[in-house]
Amino acid sequence: MASITILYPSGHDFDIKYYLQTHMPLVSASWKGEGLKSWEITQFAPGQIYQIQAILKFESLAAWEAASTGKNSETVFGDIPNFTTAKPVVIKGTIHGSENVV
Repeated sequence: MASITILYPSGHDFDIKYYLQTHMPLVSASWKGEGLKSWEITQFAPGQIYQIQAILKFESLAAWEAASTGKNSETVFGDIPNFTTAKPVVIKGTIHGSENVV
């Protein structure tokens, strides 16, 4: 399993409503068949370096690479100007452990 963290820097306009109601459903529809397993969005408190964090879980780094350069990538990445002027920072890696503590 791979974790892709996308960070949006503070100091830029960001339409969180559009992001959650339009962009992320677009991401799900575009990449579900390409290995996307889940995503979660965090909006950070004011004064942080980043304002929004998206964590996407893919079945593997290879699946992420294929999705992010594949046929649906232009649609997904082309939608970014509709919700922000920020240039996202992308950090990716392989998950080596996790636990759900209840």
